[in-house]
Amino acid sequence: MSPEEFVALALAAPIESGPAQFGYAMRAASERRDPPGVIALTWIAAKNEAERDRIRAHSKQNVQDFLQEPGFLSIVTGFFGLRGFTVTAWTDEDAMRHALAKHHSVAMRELFAEDFVASVWTSVWTPTRMNRLWVRCTACASLEDVNDDHRACSKCGAELPERPAFW
Repeated sequence: MSPEEFVALALAAPIESGPAQFGYAMRAASERRDPPGVIALTWIAAKNEAERDRIRAHSKQNVQDFLQEPGFLSIVTGFFGLRGFTVTAWTDEDAMRHALAKHHSVAMRELFAEDFVASVWTSVWTPTRMNRLWVRCTACASLEDVNDDHRACSKCGAELPERPAFW
């Protein structure tokens, strides 16, 4: 099944199990490996499927704009039923504001000028504490703290896998 077919299936027939809802998610990331300076959380609820498609169209353009912003780190976004969500990571709030001034501002104007979306919540968070980033050595299985991005295992000296992005 292609990713597009999976998304179409998840949108057509959302799966629920008790209080849990299942849908789909997508991640897009820049090449940057910086720890996030700010993280933005958003959820948005569409009134119907047509509105959900309209939100997704805006989101697609927003992601393209975000990928052009030097301070953008990554986004995780998706839908379950009629409720969408995004988590975006940025180097700092100025980078986020700069990117949001592009197509995102068009979507916001529609949100406030038209009968568009049932509800929405946005927020921006700064880290209280950044824990360590760990990578497993493929040679000796030692778990290495790679916050400083060192490349050799401190236990056996083998080359470590590339440090993943923080988000």
